[in-house]
Amino acid sequence: MSRQISTPSNQVRLTNVAVVRINRQGKRFEVACYRNKIVNYRQGLETDLSEVLQTDRVFTNVSRGQFANGADLKKAFGDDLSEEDMCRVILDKGQIQVSDLERSAALEQTIREIVDMICQKCISQKTQRPFTPHQIRQAMKDAEFRVNPTRSIKQQFLDVVKLLQEKKVVDIERAKMKLAIVIPTAQQTSVQEKLDVFDLYQMSVTHESGEHCRILFLSDPSLYRQMDQIAKEAGGQLEIAQQVVTSNGNIEVSDTNVSVAGGAASTGESMYESDALDKDIDELTEQVKSTKITSLKDGSDSEEETEALSMGNRKKQAKKAQKQSKKARRREKEETAERQARIDAEKLRQEERFEKMSRDSSDTRTEASDTAASSAETKSCNTCGGSFSATQYRAHFRSDWHRYNMKLKLT
Repeated sequence: MSRQISTPSNQVRLTNVAVVRINRQGKRFEVACYRNKIVNYRQGLETDLSEVLQTDRVFTNVSRGQFANGADLKKAFGDDLSEEDMCRVILDKGQIQVSDLERSAALEQTIREIVDMICQKCISQKTQRPFTPHQIRQAMKDAEFRVNPTRSIKQQFLDVVKLLQEKKVVDIERAKMKLAIVIPTAQQTSVQEKLDVFDLYQMSVTHESGEHCRILFLSDPSLYRQMDQIAKEAGGQLEIAQQVVTSNGNIEVSDTNVSVAGGAASTGESMYESDALDKDIDELTEQVKSTKITSLKDGSDSEEETEALSMGNRKKQAKKAQKQSKKARRREKEETAERQARIDAEKLRQEERFEKMSRDSSDTRTEASDTAASSAETKSCNTCGGSFSATQYRAHFRSDWHRYNMKLKLT
């Protein structure tokens, strides 16, 4: 009895797609879309619906391939909308069912943006230099920071910096901003008093055309709004001279000591008087000097021991080289004897082959001469098939045998 072969009931179809879902009138409606196209469509970067949808049909269950009923669609969306317009409504207002790959890609992108922002806007308290992305990633992992995909990058950047400072995973701080306040000269004293309250490092004060002065200073980014308010109250304006102030030059940082090969602030002037750094350099210099003196004293006492050890080592090396030379000569003799034996065997084999070939050629010549002699003595008749001597050959052509065969041949 024949049976119809149908698709298995447990087969999952249309699973390699992104699904957008919406609930209306107690029914669920879904559309199947291409991966990474829904976000572009909602941002206005993609307007062609055929590039977003896998098919312009509305489903009740995309994974099972079940299409929505026409009556349910009209009840949920109205009679005026076409199925393509219904797909647009679902794309605009529906909920995106994000896959694992898309979720992991979005999470990695968020982490990368947070790390880049920290590398750009934060520096080390000890060296006044930025961190590498690998250091920031490792610090975030040690601090057990969890990325929230729903929060903005700036908010999470501030959270990471605060968490790293609280747990003291790394000596991190926000890089200073170089700001300039341009105010009337009459307001200079009052503005400087307000700046002294925040304990800011003032770099220079310049007077422009006698009526205005320009105060250049370093400030923490968190004080930007307050500095702007001070400038407005004084009838001036706040300018950003440099977004991030870091140090340049070569530096080597160890666990206990710090040595500076050379460097200056990126603005061309020193930002702070680093007394701790100078002390570390002095201590490191004293350690190097003491180490050199100790090594010189110990060296004078151990010269004799070193000479004795080197003499013993030279004797051992000479004996070892002598043994190796004897072994090498013995090995060379054995290899020469084996090579000569192979040459002699090859010569003998070639001589035997030459003798055999000469014997075969002589036998061949003898057989050829015998055949030629026998063929010269006898002659054959092609019609009758017999061989005859010279005298018999003429008589054969006159015989009845040959004549009978000729008649058969002609007829």
